[in-house]
Amino acid sequence: MRLRPLSRACAATVLVLAALAPEAAGARGDLESQLKSVVGIRLRGNHRVSGREIRRVLKTRRPSIWPWATRAPLRLDFLRADAAAIAIVYHQQGFLDVEVSDTVLATRDPHAVVVRFTIREGERSRVATVDFAGARAVPPEVLRRTLYARPGKPFNPAYLIADTALISRQYQERGYLPHVVGSASRDARDSLAVRVLYAVDEGPLYRLGQVYFSTPGALHVREKLVRRELLLKPGSVYRLSRAEESQERLYETGLFGQVQLTPLPDSTNTLMEFFLQVRERKPRWLDAGVGSGTEERFRVSGEWGHRNLIGQGLQGAVGGRLSYDAKGRFLLSRGETSLREPWLFGTRNRAQASLYLERHDYRTENLLIRKDARGVSFQVRRDFGRLTNLRLTQDNTFVTQRPEFLVDTLSDSVRTALLQDFTPSYSTHRLQLGGDRDRRDNPLDPARGSFQTAAAEVAGGPFKGSTSFTKFQMRSSWYTALPRSRVVLATHARGGLIKPFGERKDFIPAAGVDREVARVPTEDVFRLGGVNSVRGYDENEIARSGGLFLLQANAELRVPLAGPFGAEAYVDAGNVWARPEYIRRQHFTPRFGRKRLDPGDVRYVYGAGGRFRLPFGPLRLDYTWGLAGRHRFGRLQFAIGATF
Repeated sequence: MRLRPLSRACAATVLVLAALAPEAAGARGDLESQLKSVVGIRLRGNHRVSGREIRRVLKTRRPSIWPWATRAPLRLDFLRADAAAIAIVYHQQGFLDVEVSDTVLATRDPHAVVVRFTIREGERSRVATVDFAGARAVPPEVLRRTLYARPGKPFNPAYLIADTALISRQYQERGYLPHVVGSASRDARDSLAVRVLYAVDEGPLYRLGQVYFSTPGALHVREKLVRRELLLKPGSVYRLSRAEESQERLYETGLFGQVQLTPLPDSTNTLMEFFLQVRERKPRWLDAGVGSGTEERFRVSGEWGHRNLIGQGLQGAVGGRLSYDAKGRFLLSRGETSLREPWLFGTRNRAQASLYLERHDYRTENLLIRKDARGVSFQVRRDFGRLTNLRLTQDNTFVTQRPEFLVDTLSDSVRTALLQDFTPSYSTHRLQLGGDRDRRDNPLDPARGSFQTAAAEVAGGPFKGSTSFTKFQMRSSWYTALPRSRVVLATHARGGLIKPFGERKDFIPAAGVDREVARVPTEDVFRLGGVNSVRGYDENEIARSGGLFLLQANAELRVPLAGPFGAEAYVDAGNVWARPEYIRRQHFTPRFGRKRLDPGDVRYVYGAGGRFRLPFGPLRLDYTWGLAGRHRFGRLQFAIGATF
């Protein structure tokens, strides 16, 4: 069967590259055209590609809506480049026979014109077959899983470039440095069927050789601390991902500001050697900051640290934080010192020990509890690749607390009764196992991927202490970019459960608090509400005294507008119950109107807001309505950072 090459698609690609090259203004246009301005752009014949997608690639611009803006001049070289760019847009969607022409239309104003692009789309071509020549080390079925070109998909000439890179990476994961060439041709019987062929010259199998180490200046980090992060063991089969992960691990130590790992292939001996250069960061750092959060409306913090204590790669830090609430009342002060060992017992398990002192004011409607805590914690963390980590934490906290009643109407006898079972001092000894899996493309403002975290802990019991309970938490977030747009659908779910056990002790001396909830320290119970959970409510307003069971769900549509500006529309739902057995099916039925919500009813809210994207996350201004109760009417809230 004879195959005809895709000469038109290749010629159009070359034409676009030439047309988009920089030229002097008006080099291919006459003087008369330069004196005219464009007052409109029209598209004719575009049925399968949106006008918005086409206008996005045009150099010729429509006039601005602002009367003081400069009028767009007519440039003939721009018109030629635009016609070729439109053809490329169609080629990317499989229309290889597209034809684009431009026409300049006169208007009543002799100095103004309208530009019209006429498009003859033709029929869409699709991939018929994908074949390989010379592929032996990697099975074809393995290669096909990662390719863009797949049978039945519209053919895009750019697939040939992208797929050759993907095939090359597959081979580099198995020790080869291949030469891959992609080609495409039309079927002689069906011109809309495209046959794709990737020719692979595998070459010899490479093994790892030596890593040559050099620094551009004086290095205070011992060489063994550098080499222990490398995954390039001499004699093993060369793998590209091992080299990339080695470079990432060197950055993660925090010791280096620049890491360059250059491959040195030795084709004679079939060895892959590397040349490593690092630039050391200053060992000491000093950070200070002022910020605002949902609960901590004013927060000031500072930290001093050293990245390489005693030349062993140990990291030490001393820091502090002071915060106040929205009414200017003291909320929290904390001082902490920590020491981290990145290689525990010669293995790449990170260990950290911390000592801390904390003072915290805990408020309800009628009660203020002043807490003074001191503690020590130990944590071991293990990373499994780039995405997943596992943490084991043992924490010991010693707390003294004193209550103050904010209501003067309570008699002395009532206050004495409320404080009868109150514990003025207690200790909590806990062991927690937690893990994360992070597949987000951007941790600060993700557009794709997902994030999952889970934790299980036990306090008291075999670890002694004043309180005994088990606690389980899970949360998951998903981010999906909608097709053919930059709109992101973000969804989030969270759940938690606490089960007290052992000897009864009360930690909340307040009337109306469930007795099981009172058995758990105030810092460990669940609460909801605020700009990062259920919007429209104050921080921790839902179940202000706390609860033992939590459910929360959020859905948010994030729409970019212009530049760093964007908008969002969202729905939040959630509640905290004193005990799991108090949950009823009717609690999940949405309630409308002015009816007062029961404590067990799930809170449903909806709203919209604006976003301003910054390097450290978006600034948000949200306006929220509820379905029932006093939150049925709108409320404006300000926040920094993504909701989830």
